[in-house]
Amino acid sequence: MAVEVFVYQDHVTVDFTGTERILTLKGHLDLSMYEIESARVAPVDELRAELGWRVGGGYLPGFFITGWFTVPGRKGARQLWCVYRDREALVIETRRDSPRRVVLQHPYRHDLAWLIAERVPHYS
Repeated sequence: MAVEVFVYQDHVTVDFTGTERILTLKGHLDLSMYEIESARVAPVDELRAELGWRVGGGYLPGFFITGWFTVPGRKGARQLWCVYRDREALVIETRRDSPRRVVLQHPYRHDLAWLIAERVPHYS
């Protein structure tokens, strides 16, 4: 897997290299902690139910979901996926329209979700 996620105090970066860079049509993503609403680990089957139309990338059921997809019910909103056969994925929800959601397969998804969630500012 060639997806690297770096969590800093004020932002998160995601770097796609190799094949993932081609399949996701993205090389680098930078998200400010102020743009992030939440981070969690969720079952891919549940997330797939909220998958819209493929805008760019690849989708082969049971094998991989990569690239850009619409968000049902949110005109102009996009979600970025890079998931293969794992049953769980890291989910980062943002305040942006593109990407509104980032879904990643990563071996340290639980640790990353915790690190990000700890740094997200909570507004009352």
